[in-house]
Formats: sequence, structure tokens, C-alpha cells
Amino acid sequence: RFPHLTRAQFDELILDGKVFVVPGISNDWQLKDWDCDFFQTDPEFKNAAMNHQYTAVQGKDKKLGDDWQNDRTASGAKNDTAPQVAPFYWGIKDVQFEKRPGWTRAMLKRVSKSYKVPAFMDPAAASDFASTPEFWFGSGSAGAKAHMDSHVQATLSVQISGTKRWRLMPLRQRQAPFLAMIYADGQPYENPEGWTPLFDITLQPGDGLFFPPGMVHETKNVGEACAASVTFQFNEPYAAIFYRTFFPRVRFTADIGESWVIIRDWARLGMAGDEKGTGESYEKARQNKDLENHFQKLDKDRSGSVTSEELQGLPSPSSALAWHDANRDKSISLEEFREGFAFWAAVTQLAVKSTPKEWRKFQFIGTVENLED
Repeated sequence: RFPHLTRAQFDELILDGKVFVVPGISNDWQLKDWDCDFFQTDPEFKNAAMNHQYTAVQGKDKKLGDDWQNDRTASGAKNDTAPQVAPFYWGIKDVQFEKRPGWTRAMLKRVSKSYKVPAFMDPAAASDFASTPEFWFGSGSAGAKAHMDSHVQATLSVQISGTKRWRLMPLRQRQAPFLAMIYADGQPYENPEGWTPLFDITLQPGDGLFFPPGMVHETKNVGEACAASVTFQFNEPYAAIFYRTFFPRVRFTADIGESWVIIRDWARLGMAGDEKGTGESYEKARQNKDLENHFQKLDKDRSGSVTSEELQGLPSPSSALAWHDANRDKSISLEEFREGFAFWAAVTQLAVKSTPKEWRKFQFIGTVENLED
């Protein structure tokens, strides 16, 4: 738990992919008073449709204003410790892309005025928060079955009311690449690797839980009171050091395949070539003749190292720098660039070559983006 954080401390925690709680994160938010009763009775929100999620059968829509707080629809989770009651989900963020009964863009705007981006976060997160809010509700032991999201960014979940238990574990190491989704809702309970959470965290109202992508997680309400929470994703920074540390796992796990394109861009630092992302052997990659020339172009002040300022124009310069910055001196040397590139190339090539030929096209940029479909 971190009751006080600086911007630098926060960025390091996110880059490293740490799981942590900031208590009182919503103390000065209007949203802190938006409990289940509020959503059920608010004149504007009560007519909006929400959906039953993590049910044993297809979830049904209900209005926020309906009588739902005593609903105990079964989740069908095949695990004795898993949540056995399905929660409700209001993904108002999707009003940007689809029409749902009772939804209006004015609702999303109202939500965006109900919170503040914490002072320890990049102010640019305001646009991420505004486009990603989703609300979760449930009474009794309702909760989300263990699963992994396809989000490539870090996540913040803020407990508004009630008490919720979170259990989380990182994606597991595997011997071969998977192109099928293996961490779908409830699937971790049945996977051969087992469901063995590394983190067990209970959130009280006002607590904010941060966790990285690639984290299998489960939630479960504690007590009979109706619990409400809101979740956001944000882009700055990405968990780049986490991605570098666990890249063999990430590259072999399709559930988080959307990250493969972003990581390729970090590894190459804008260097042309390998548009499909096929990779190459470690030795060949280290000897790539284009590396030094490209590094010299990036090193505009001829200092012998590249800083985030010199990476402006690339996607998330701070994250790209963190991928390569092995000694954490806030700059990239030619040797670090060479090593970060070769590591990416070798792991990527192994993933491609370990995939049966008829399926390899799904490992390449241009097709990998549609893996979940």
C-alpha cells in the first residue's frame, strides 16, 4: 500500500508491473458517493441498460433502475473458492462505439467530471480515463471469474462502496506458443497449470488497485452489502519493464497478443525493416548492420546515449526507453539497444518457428491484431 506517491515513484511501479494499492485515491472525487443505491435511483442513470457478466449462461440486460441488488444468478464457476454469483457490468465507455438502451454520450461526460486524475499520474491520463470507464456492481458473493483481459495497458480499479476481494497471478511460463485464448472467463480454474493466485488483496471504499497487463485476476464481494467499483486503463507509462522481463511468456500467450505490435516498435526504436515482425536469431540480430546507424541518428547530441527526449515521435518514448534501459540510468547505450533488439528478435523468431506452418500467419503483424476474433 502506498498512501503517498510522487510521479517518479508511480512511474517506476507501473513500468515494473507492480501490483499495489493507493488508499483514499477517490477521497476528493464526486464519484465516491455513487453507491449502488445512487445508480438505481439517479434520474439520468437509472434508465441505462447494464449486463449480467460471468454467468453460467448468456447474461441478460437489466436497467440500473430495476430491482437487481438481491439478484443471485449463478456464475457457474468450477472452483469451490471462486465467486458463485454473477456481477452486473455497465460499460458506459462503449457508448463511443455502439448504441445500447438508455445510454447517452452525456452520461459518459458526466462520469468524466466525477473523478480527478491523481496528482502522481501523467496528466495525459485524463483522456485515457475519459474513454475507458466501466462500472461493476454486485451483492453477496458476486464477482468476476478468473480471467485475463486483452488490455495492453495497466489498469486502475477504484472501490466506490462495499468490500471486494481480488486474487491475481501473472501469466504462466509455457513450453510452446498458444494462438488460442487460454485465459478466458473461468478457464484458469481448469487449465493444467492450475489457479494459484500470488496476490490476495481486499479493497475498502476509496482504495485504488493498480495492476499490470498479463495478470490473471478474480474478484469476489465480501459481505452482503452491494459493492460498486469503477475501472480505468491508461497508456502512460506502459509496463515496459514487466513486458521485457516476461516477454517469452507474453510472446507465447495469445490472450495478450495485442501487445506484440507495440513491443516490436519499442525494440526497434523506429528502425525500418521486418514489417511483419518475424524476428531473427539472437546472434544475427546483434550483428545487424543497421543498428549502429539507426542509433547514431537517434543520438542527436552525439552523447553516446539516447534519452527519452531524443525518442519523441515514437509511441510512448518513456516506455520504449524502459524496454532497453537495463541499468536504469534513464538513457539507452548502443549496447543496450543491441541487446534489447536481439532479445526481442530471438524470442519472436522462436515463437514463429515453434508454430505449425499452417498457423504461422497468425503470428505476424497484420493478422495478429485479429487473434481474439
